[in-house]
Amino acid sequence: MGNEPVQAPTLEKTTEEVARIRDIIFGTQMRDYEQRFQALQRDVQRLQKALDALTEQLSDQDSSQEKKLQALRREVRKADDELRDELRGTAQKLLNSKVERVDLGQMLIELGTQLRSGSSLDETLHGLAGTGEETSLDR
Repeated sequence: MGNEPVQAPTLEKTTEEVARIRDIIFGTQMRDYEQRFQALQRDVQRLQKALDALTEQLSDQDSSQEKKLQALRREVRKADDELRDELRGTAQKLLNSKVERVDLGQMLIELGTQLRSGSSLDETLHGLAGTGEETSLDR
């Protein structure tokens, strides 16, 4: 037991000497490495903040573009509906304003009758105008 207290200070002294020698040999390199490591950590933090800001900006732009796209879709749908309504209205006007086959046939029969009877061109046109008015009034 008497030997142990003598060895402990020697072991402690040896450990301190090794640490001091290590500090002398590697101390400047370790400090350089520590400074570089801290600089890299700062750079990584700065880049992470920039990345977070860009991600947020991209998210904002994405939502903005999505809103614009929805508005554009609504506008196109509205224009399409208006165009279809206008086309239906035009088609309905054409259906209402065209001469029906029956009326056209009647007018041609009247023209043939006028030509057979030998009436003049004025009488034929007057007769056709009367037939056309009658069919328009019948509606």
